[in-house]
Amino acid sequence: MTRFFLFLLLMLSIELTYAQSKKDPLPIGLQAPKLEFKDLDNNLVSLEHLRGNIIVLNFWNIGCLGCEQERETLNRLSDSLQGKSIKFVSITLNKKEKIAAWLAKHPITYEFVGNVDFMGVSGSSFFNYRCMPTTVVIDQNGIVQYNQCGPIMTKEESDKFAKLLVKL
Repeated sequence: MTRFFLFLLLMLSIELTYAQSKKDPLPIGLQAPKLEFKDLDNNLVSLEHLRGNIIVLNFWNIGCLGCEQERETLNRLSDSLQGKSIKFVSITLNKKEKIAAWLAKHPITYEFVGNVDFMGVSGSSFFNYRCMPTTVVIDQNGIVQYNQCGPIMTKEESDKFAKLLVKL
């Protein structure tokens, strides 16, 4: 069991190093580009309707343990911050068939976009996030204020994240 755990830690470390070495499409401190892209069905997806709000983008995938654990934290945060100008958006690369069954067991209480090719699976992709989950916060002026690879799970992390959102 210990060897397996060490192996998993090593693999996570390699993945994090790989993810951090890639050029980040939404770097902290810079203006976020227009949040418009195409899903794998070639439908236009735009987050323009959220302009003027703080936008929390959460990139994830079914089967990612950290993503599944973080979902509860983000649901709780989204629910507790309702009424404020803070909008959460869940973005997954999973297709509709797989998403429907998963969401029936694990609901997400905020805006949801599925079937998005943010990993460049079918070609080049603007977002190109390979570390999951990745959470990005864009302020009301369109400036990226936060970009984290890895889940927000503990109460301490959740409280710190909520304070950041309210402060913006």
